[in-house]
Amino acid sequence: MDIIDHTLQWCKGEIFEGKLSLLFGVCVLIISLAYFKWGSTPGARAMFIPLLIFALFVIGAGLYLVNTNQKRIPRYEIQYIENPQQFIKNEKKRTAEFIKWYPITQKIFFVVMILGMLCLLLSNAPNIRAIGIALMLLSIYVFVLDHFSEESATFYYSKIVELSPN
Repeated sequence: MDIIDHTLQWCKGEIFEGKLSLLFGVCVLIISLAYFKWGSTPGARAMFIPLLIFALFVIGAGLYLVNTNQKRIPRYEIQYIENPQQFIKNEKKRTAEFIKWYPITQKIFFVVMILGMLCLLLSNAPNIRAIGIALMLLSIYVFVLDHFSEESATFYYSKIVELSPN
């Protein structure tokens, strides 16, 4: 396989992750609306807004992944045809730059997870507890998304290094 094939596979993987995020976000949106409509306890009623915000965030992330990567595919194909060596150099640099962010993101969302747990464990207020649950759900979502994104990016980067002439 040529580098452009790996690039297109990576983009298609990001599109797939985006579609899964969209599906997950829509499911959480439906759940939040169900809490609004049928929630009868203060805790259930309090879940509506945090889950709604979370759902909109996840839907936005999914739309971004799908839209951005669909636009990248034709642009990458043109760049590769015009100057394969420059394309490889640019991709190697770009990929190395964003791979550095994965450990930072994991640490940030570890802290967000702890904050969510503290909200849930240290408060009896339904709104604070609901926010805590939503923060933990957000952290789990980011951990799962980042795990597969990092794996894909690392594999892609290894192929760039392996197939690049320098």
